[in-house]
Amino acid sequence: MRRWLNLMILGVFFFMVIVDGSIVTIAIPAMAHGLAVGTERVGLVISIYLVTISALLLPFGQLGAQWGRERCFMLGTLAFLVGSWLTGAGTQLSWVLGGRVLQGVGASLTMANSYALVADWFPPQQLGRAFGIESIFISLGGLAGPGLGGLVLTHWDWRYLFWLNLPIGGLCLLAAILWFPRASSRQRLHLDWGGTGILMALAIVFYVSTASSLTQPGLALLGLALSGGLLWLLVRWEQRSPHPLLSLALLKTPTFGCPLAAAFTTFVAAYFFTLLGPIYLQVVVGLSPAATGAVLMAGPLVAIVANPLAGMAADRWSQPHVMQNGLLLLLLSALGLVLLTGQFEPLAFLLVSVVMAIGTSVFGTANSAFLMREVTPEQRGAAGALTALLREVGLVLGVSLASTSFYGSLGVLAGQPLTTALGQPSGRLLTAQHLAYALATLILLGGWWLNRRLLKSGHAPRRHASQPDLFSLFEARFRSRRL
Repeated sequence: MRRWLNLMILGVFFFMVIVDGSIVTIAIPAMAHGLAVGTERVGLVISIYLVTISALLLPFGQLGAQWGRERCFMLGTLAFLVGSWLTGAGTQLSWVLGGRVLQGVGASLTMANSYALVADWFPPQQLGRAFGIESIFISLGGLAGPGLGGLVLTHWDWRYLFWLNLPIGGLCLLAAILWFPRASSRQRLHLDWGGTGILMALAIVFYVSTASSLTQPGLALLGLALSGGLLWLLVRWEQRSPHPLLSLALLKTPTFGCPLAAAFTTFVAAYFFTLLGPIYLQVVVGLSPAATGAVLMAGPLVAIVANPLAGMAADRWSQPHVMQNGLLLLLLSALGLVLLTGQFEPLAFLLVSVVMAIGTSVFGTANSAFLMREVTPEQRGAAGALTALLREVGLVLGVSLASTSFYGSLGVLAGQPLTTALGQPSGRLLTAQHLAYALATLILLGGWWLNRRLLKSGHAPRRHASQPDLFSLFEARFRSRRL
């Protein structure tokens, strides 16, 4: 019972972090007015938070393995709370940005060690259910964020969006102090400072290059080239470092590298839907913002039910085969998005989003459990931090690829560069959207191939006799019809 209570503490904290992220996007106009700056500058409040988290995930995973993951989680919660107070108390943008940096440090400390904490607390046969329940809180955070943010802004100042974290986070911190297992004795710290510096530079350059892909393509290409050079330098440094942030040999292991890369493709593809879905519903279909929000709530609502069921399936049957089924559902939903024509709406969009939510739950829960089962206890911190890092990188890359492919195609069709979908004909918008979703489908096909490679490598555990994957079912059905 105690381990499940500890899992609830993790879940409530991540609910708070997810809500905090979505609330900030809603508060940009109010913050710009309150701080007397432009909305473009307030956008730094979001970007500096993401960059801080991405740059510190791997170092904090290494710190948790040596200093104690429970200690890191509690310290990260405290840093997040102090950062929340500073952000809300800021009277100038620089003060607010400083608070967001501290929030990012706290969020990174907790995220880097959360996967490993779950794997430490639960036996392998319960990992699927544990990750499934933790995902419920993440889905609830995505569901509650916009509505809660609108409610707060209706009755209070934007500062209370950040101060709302204080009572929730305070309870999490108190419960963690009382109930978390005592962290193991501290080891002598051997941190990879050189790798950390290179990773921080890489995070900044990569974010700047992707953020400028539409407005300054030359700068974006230069930034991507520099990012490639920094990535090469990081790999070379890690090969020679006596205490690397991540063992590169772990990435070459088929049972870790393939499923991790497959997960990365789903992170990237998911943000095509996040960016383009609201544009389709409001500009093409003509729904109001309120109706659009209601339609977009269907996915998180379904995920609340699908996540624990997916966790039970991942514990009962072969996780790579469960992952393959989830990827097939994601591919079906991506093809459905390619085929949307604006007719039979919003039912067609709802059906696609429900299939996508189920596929994400099935794949993501099984993937998290499988990755944590395939590494040693000493490698859990690095593996969990890397998974969290790829999720953040997938967010940035997915938004960049989706916006570049959509607005780039729209500009080609219009005969001039465009950065807005407003005022464009529906047919042109649909064509640009179909091309963007086709790219997302190709990315997911890469994930499906990687997982298929894992299944054929002989390293994946055998599936339960009563649970064949969907591809095998379709293949058997096709052969029986031919016979």
